Amino acid sequence: MNVEARLEGIKRYTIHGGPYAQLWFSHLDDPETIHEARLPEEAWDNDLQVGDRVIITYLLRTVMEIRRAPGPDES
Repeated sequence: MNVEARLEGIKRYTIHGGPYAQLWFSHLDDPETIHEARLPEEAWDNDLQVGDRVIITYLLRTVMEIRRAPGPDES
C-alpha cells in the first residue's frame, strides 16, 4: 500500500558501518500525526529534505521504503 506523506525530519546514523536513517513523516490526510520509520539507506531516497512530498510504501503496516513523490510533470 502506498500513502502520500510529507517528510518532517531525518536523522542519519550508522550501524556497524552501514548507513541508516530515522525518518519522521505525516500522512497528507492526517498532518497532525507524526509517524516514524528506521530504514537502511537503500530503502529511502538519500537526497530527501524536510518538507518534501514523499510516497510511503507499507507492507503489513510496516514501512518498507520512502521515496520522493513524482512531480506534476512526472508519471
